[in-house]
Amino acid sequence: KCNNKTFNNLLKLTILVNLLISCGLTGATKIKLESSAKAIVDEIDAIKKEAASMGVNFEAFTDSETGRKAAGSGGDFIKQAKVRAIKVAENFLTAIEEEATKLKETGSSGEFSAMYDLMFEVSEPLERIGVQKMKKTVSMAAEENPPTTAQGVLEIAKKMREKLIQVKGKQKLNPETTTE
Repeated sequence: KCNNKTFNNLLKLTILVNLLISCGLTGATKIKLESSAKAIVDEIDAIKKEAASMGVNFEAFTDSETGRKAAGSGGDFIKQAKVRAIKVAENFLTAIEEEATKLKETGSSGEFSAMYDLMFEVSEPLERIGVQKMKKTVSMAAEENPPTTAQGVLEIAKKMREKLIQVKGKQKLNPETTTE
């Protein structure tokens, strides 16, 4: 009877651990993706601090105006800021793509859903820096591609990347003002 009870407890523990694991990202994957997402927010915060010292007002951005006219000044700074934020966001998407590909065969819907949640979370700060309609891009991509599968996450990441490339292409920087 004691062995049966021990076995049942181990079985319950195993099921509980599997449930916890399936609920989201774990270990190195979680650390990699969350730190990559945090890098976007940190970069945008740094950009906003620099902008404030130059009199650039990102809060003045609207749904259709996210440049010098809306912010009042700092045309090339705003363009550079967008390019900087996009570069960090592209690194994040690369991390998402790598991890989704790694987990393609063994990942759970909870892990892929957590990746989607991170993509949606970083879309908001990208909008604040002037990447228009990123949240809409992400949510529309999720309607077309299930965010609970590796393929769905990869397709959503692809749509995000296309949007970032499109915005980056619009930033015509003067060669003497580029920081790279």
